[in-house]
Amino acid sequence: MNLLCVWPHSVVVHAWRGIESNRSLRGRWDRLGGIAVLGSLLLTVATGCQHQPPRLVLAISPWPGYAYFALAQSRQHYDSRRLNLEVRSFPDLAGTVHSYISGGAQAIATTTIDAVTICGVAPERCPVIVYVINESLGGDQLLARQGVKDLKELIGQPIALDRSSLSRYFLARAFESEGLPSPDPSQLRFLPAASWEAALRQGKVQAVVTHPPGSEQLRRSQPLETLFTSRQLPYEILDVLAVDPELLRLHPDAVLALVQGWKAVREEESQRPAAVRQAMAEHLGLVSGAKAALWEGLRYPGSQEQYELLDPAQNNLPPQLEKIRSVLYSNGVIPAGSPLPTTTDSIIRRLGPTK
Repeated sequence: MNLLCVWPHSVVVHAWRGIESNRSLRGRWDRLGGIAVLGSLLLTVATGCQHQPPRLVLAISPWPGYAYFALAQSRQHYDSRRLNLEVRSFPDLAGTVHSYISGGAQAIATTTIDAVTICGVAPERCPVIVYVINESLGGDQLLARQGVKDLKELIGQPIALDRSSLSRYFLARAFESEGLPSPDPSQLRFLPAASWEAALRQGKVQAVVTHPPGSEQLRRSQPLETLFTSRQLPYEILDVLAVDPELLRLHPDAVLALVQGWKAVREEESQRPAAVRQAMAEHLGLVSGAKAALWEGLRYPGSQEQYELLDPAQNNLPPQLEKIRSVLYSNGVIPAGSPLPTTTDSIIRRLGPTK
């Protein structure tokens, strides 16, 4: 910690009192000299504090779009003069949401669905969405045991999922797409992802809601049927960077540096794809044979689309957030009248073209 940043009250006040007390003894010129020294001290304090970057904790979970944040840190793509970053990794989205709600993180890489949930569960922590990381176009999947051919065969059957709102939302929308009612709560099995492979193999569950990298590990373990993917929900499941509004108000440049670090890895990937993708696979704990799936089913919005989604005046993302709120309320995830995350294009406007 820069000690200059905690000095002003004690040092400056005592220095001024000293100048005042010696006023009659040393005369006008000594007093002016003391003021000059005090001015120099204040300048030193201001300079020292100015160069102290704000600390920011970012919560992420295993997902290709989020992994770029961790890679940016390991590859030193963040500007340390503007950002003191700690990336905290959790095994699933539910862990990141809990960390943000509890105040353990000031920023979160998450889905629009879980951002809406945060506002419903903890309105005082309702975040602002500053960047759209990617759209899931096939990445989120409902996989079933071999022999289960369609969603109708899952009526009344046990389904494994994590505790994220995304999984509940995705499952409800999958059944809704076939004109079926949402699965009954008695069907839901909130099991650790590490136990899904055995649960499927033993018939304890008939299907799972999953995504890369876990989906690829499951596919390699046994034959599975793909019943539904996020490709059937275009423009509906977005991964975003959401932050505490107070963080954005006080430290907009630190948030900008965070996004610029993410973009730097994307730029490096365009020049050295093999090296970056190998690093991502290692970060996500995948064997080489599963790496290709990390880049399938994801789409990264460019600059113009970022503006269209985040500019409040264009009002493109809020209707989708309202739709998410309706589905989550209908499934008992959030209460009625929950607030919604706000959006801002303040960060994207300061960025260059997005790859």
